[in-house]
Amino acid sequence: MRVVLMLLMFISCFALNANTHPIEGKIIDCESKVGIQYVNVIVEGTSKGAVSDGSGKFIINNIPMGNYTIAISSIGYDDIRVPVSVDDERKNSIITIPLCEKSLELEQFVVTGTRTERQLKDVPIQTQMISRKAIERMQVTNFKDLLEYELPGVEFTNNGGFANINMMGFGGKYVLFLVDGERMAGETFDNIDYNRIDMDNVQQVEIVKGAASSLYGSNAVGGVVNLITQKPQKSFETNAAVRYGSNNEQHYRLGIGTRQKWGYANLTSSYKAMDPYLLKDTEPLTQWFADGSKVEQMLSQTYIAGFTDYNITPSVGFNISKKFNLDVKGGYYFKERNSGGLEGRKVQDHYYNYSGGAKATYDISDKQSISLSGNYDRYDKYKYYKLLSEDEKNYENAQIRLSTLYNLSFGKNHSLVVGAEYFSDDLTTFMFQSDGETAKRTAQTYALFTQQEWLLSDKVTLVSGLRYDYHSQYKGHLTPRLTAMYKPVQRVSIRGGYSGGFRSPTLKELYTDWFHPDGGGFQIIGNKDMKAEKSDNFNFSTEVSLGKTVITGIAQYSFIKNMVNTLWLNQDTVLYANIGDAQVLSTELSSTSQINNHLSLKFAASYTKDNLGKRSIVRPFSATARIDYVIPVFGKYKPTIGLNGKYFSGVNIYGTGDIANISSTGIEQEVSEEYRVYYEDYAIFRLSISQILPYNFVLNAGINNLFNYKAKFSSFYSSISPGRTFYVGLKWKL
Repeated sequence: MRVVLMLLMFISCFALNANTHPIEGKIIDCESKVGIQYVNVIVEGTSKGAVSDGSGKFIINNIPMGNYTIAISSIGYDDIRVPVSVDDERKNSIITIPLCEKSLELEQFVVTGTRTERQLKDVPIQTQMISRKAIERMQVTNFKDLLEYELPGVEFTNNGGFANINMMGFGGKYVLFLVDGERMAGETFDNIDYNRIDMDNVQQVEIVKGAASSLYGSNAVGGVVNLITQKPQKSFETNAAVRYGSNNEQHYRLGIGTRQKWGYANLTSSYKAMDPYLLKDTEPLTQWFADGSKVEQMLSQTYIAGFTDYNITPSVGFNISKKFNLDVKGGYYFKERNSGGLEGRKVQDHYYNYSGGAKATYDISDKQSISLSGNYDRYDKYKYYKLLSEDEKNYENAQIRLSTLYNLSFGKNHSLVVGAEYFSDDLTTFMFQSDGETAKRTAQTYALFTQQEWLLSDKVTLVSGLRYDYHSQYKGHLTPRLTAMYKPVQRVSIRGGYSGGFRSPTLKELYTDWFHPDGGGFQIIGNKDMKAEKSDNFNFSTEVSLGKTVITGIAQYSFIKNMVNTLWLNQDTVLYANIGDAQVLSTELSSTSQINNHLSLKFAASYTKDNLGKRSIVRPFSATARIDYVIPVFGKYKPTIGLNGKYFSGVNIYGTGDIANISSTGIEQEVSEEYRVYYEDYAIFRLSISQILPYNFVLNAGINNLFNYKAKFSSFYSSISPGRTFYVGLKWKL
């Protein structure tokens, strides 16, 4: 009897399996036709599913005969549902399923605006993102070029041979630059070293326009720019790049990474170089005085510095358990700056950066987690005397940041963020002593902050935040935030709110005591009696999604109390001081359209106005435009052509100079009078082409400044473009 029962069970199982078949398929990119890894495939109404392998293939076994729907999803691609029939006729068939990248970036996740991961469309704080795809299409190797071409209201000018940013009416000291949420040490003329950033290692750039001091503290009055670096996604991946261009531009890059069950490891390295180039005046810089007279300066020429730099960035992450992750990273960067001309052949600047950090994250439960992080970043500057082969150190900035962050989700989509930070800023420079000897100054900041996000209904989200900073020089500061997002209909989002802001004067502004040898020589003096800047910031934005088109309008108003700037005491002394209150109003209108799988358009325009009057250096209007077209030829080897443009309106910049005057005695004498210099409006365009080749190669080429615009004269507020330049590059990825 037992034998009979076993035989019946065997026959039943055989019959059952005979009525089941696997679902086999391959997931491919709809454009490149290349298989996509890590795609989730679920048979709806069952617990069965699979994940695609490195070639995009998947198999789901033992599916009873019948009609089903499989749900397919992957980060960066549109979710789709596909009907499938399981029967004897199709038991050996393999289905091919194309996935297309999301047409717009609103489905992407960002973290900067709230310090928690949110889809861009659901972030209550107005946040802009530049995706990896956009970075690749721009074909830029320099972070500065990406910001200037991609964002309206951003202009870089020449300040002492260094790049100087103005973003929506705010200079570099009001914009906080982060890499994976960590501050960057070192600055020159209030700007970071933009060459430090390896654009090929950036996954996305997140920009929060307007004050974000309630989450990030000092320097975040004008906005936050956070660069998120890449992590490997495959069991083995490697990439390499080479590029050559005008002015002896060279760029070489090599990266290697792996993603395993235990975590990931990644190593990137790059080398970049470009020769200095010379800007020659074609018209004199003309100073117009109030009485109608003018002074034409002599035609001059200005060198824009060249550079040679290289960096290496290792990172590793460990999945210690299902709940505990540890990330460790480091970095080394070196740059040699050649100012050009005879001086550049004798003396050059050397820059070194050393960085390292670790972050541990523990998921207490599905709804709460805690993270601990520590980061060290040091930036050194040296004068290198080539004929003597000697280095002279004149600057060292070291920053240490320790932080903890607690995230809690509760109720119906409510969340709470609580954090604490310690930040130490050390600066050693010869500019702190009149005799040229180096001296060290230090400041520490201790901070506590919290932010709560309340989903009051399906249409209304409210964010409240509060931060307390205790600065070793400026004591305590409370910074509040209150923001709301309202979705009256499905495709419309309205955001608005208030954010406090503050900025403690930097160590340079407090303690400088330096004789500047150029311009006839003058003394620059810091001021320990200054007050910290405080600001009230209001913002309003509207976002309308029309399928493949998104239109966004932004308006921001900032009132800054006790603004810090330089003040001329007399003809040979400059003092850092609180110069009074300032107001900045900025607006922006942008439109992004994915017309079809081949054509995308983007346009943005901004208008900025402040109340600084004749102290203002802001070009009031600017606009950007971009067209990308994928030519539907050559199958999966389709070429892409891109055209970018940037326009800046003209501006009057005021100064004080000497002009000849006849005294009552008939003697000619020099008197100081105010003058203005008009800087013309201008536009710069950029043409690029990208061609996919066999074996995962991509050929890139382009023309910068397509119509060969050159400023008529070179000064602090003119374009520093050398005119039309060319480049060609080759990338490979496995």
